[in-house]
Amino acid sequence: MASKAGIFDIQFLAPDAALHPQHNVQSSAPGLPVKASEIIYAGCLVGWDPANSQACSADPTMAATAKVIGAAVETIDNRTGAKGDLKISPRAGVMRVKNDGNITAAHLYTTARVVDDHTVGVPAGTDADRPAGLIVGLDGSDYVWLLVLPESAKRGPLTVTLTSTNGTFAAAADLAAAKAEGEKVGDDVRAIHAALVTAGIIAPAA
Repeated sequence: MASKAGIFDIQFLAPDAALHPQHNVQSSAPGLPVKASEIIYAGCLVGWDPANSQACSADPTMAATAKVIGAAVETIDNRTGAKGDLKISPRAGVMRVKNDGNITAAHLYTTARVVDDHTVGVPAGTDADRPAGLIVGLDGSDYVWLLVLPESAKRGPLTVTLTSTNGTFAAAADLAAAKAEGEKVGDDVRAIHAALVTAGIIAPAA
């Protein structure tokens, strides 16, 4: 879950060239409505929950359809407010966040998962994954450079190893073999489902 540890000293790459989402700039109060009873700390990743139309701290337990859209440039403390009492305009672009210790050069140009509001890791390929952004660089072993856009980057190519063999079974004696093959088909379906989730093509199970 989100660490809620406070302000994180995030750094942005090439601030003059980074993208700045503009949320309803014609409004007298531009920004996205912040979740009720929520605090989003400066420098921490911001999620958008489309099911509830609200911004929240990036968290692996946020709604299955939620996505990370940027980082907060100031702390927004809505802990005593209702949804939308305060608004936030997160900044998108390339930013430096914490590495949970598992991301290496082998993971460059794949999508990281949310570990907490300022930390990312390698996707597990399960419904628990919440995409954080595209890993575009490493900064030592403790930090990664992450490309975060309002439309989360798709994950890199995935390999799914299928175990079923399309065998044919003609006799009652083949019942055990048919049962084993059926179990393999079930495993294959689950592997394909996990890959589709990881690729961002389908949402994780709620």
